[in-house]
Amino acid sequence: MGDKAKAKNKKKKKEEEEDEAPKCDTRNYSRYYDTPDGCNVDTKIMVASRYGIVAGLVAGTYDVLMYSHVVGLSPIIMRYARHVVPLGLMGATFAVVANGMLHARYADDKLNYFVGGAACGPLVALYLRSKHGLVPGALALGMAGVVKKEAVDREFTLLPALPNHMNLVNEWRHDWTIIPDPRDEMRHTCDDDFDLDDDDDEDEAPGGKKKKKKKKKKKKKKVC
Repeated sequence: MGDKAKAKNKKKKKEEEEDEAPKCDTRNYSRYYDTPDGCNVDTKIMVASRYGIVAGLVAGTYDVLMYSHVVGLSPIIMRYARHVVPLGLMGATFAVVANGMLHARYADDKLNYFVGGAACGPLVALYLRSKHGLVPGALALGMAGVVKKEAVDREFTLLPALPNHMNLVNEWRHDWTIIPDPRDEMRHTCDDDFDLDDDDDEDEAPGGKKKKKKKKKKKKKKVC
């Protein structure tokens, strides 16, 4: 009995160690909050720039396809650059200023994010090609930074993560309330031996198994 108890304790300890052990992260990219603010600033700059570049690519695609309708490689590249460059610089500027404020003030609070967002005001004016976007853009991005910092501190998710497989395009294939169940047709087109409710038939008819066996024997005789 003592050996069995020891073996059980060992198994429990192994299971607890496996649960506590850090699981391998399959991601091959970095995210902004993988490390605390002020750490790995170079990585944070790259990540923030990546977010801006992705937003610029989306805006540039919309511009080319739906708004400007430019033709030719050079004009298309220019339209993409008009969106990608300012938005990418906004991300990098925010990361540099926000983390720089943290190291300069030795304080991790909302003011760092506000100043980081406000520092992007000139880039907003460049992006909009209007000086009137300087102050409103700085205030808007500064307030957005404060909201983001508050959400991070309170562990509140502003944008919920999407599932890996969105199941939006093929979801209708699995929703039998929209289209008829194909099994209904299979009941009429398949052989007589095909029955989706085998268990129900066996329970309802006590001689169900014998009947099925007879059918199989008849078929074998016909084949022979």
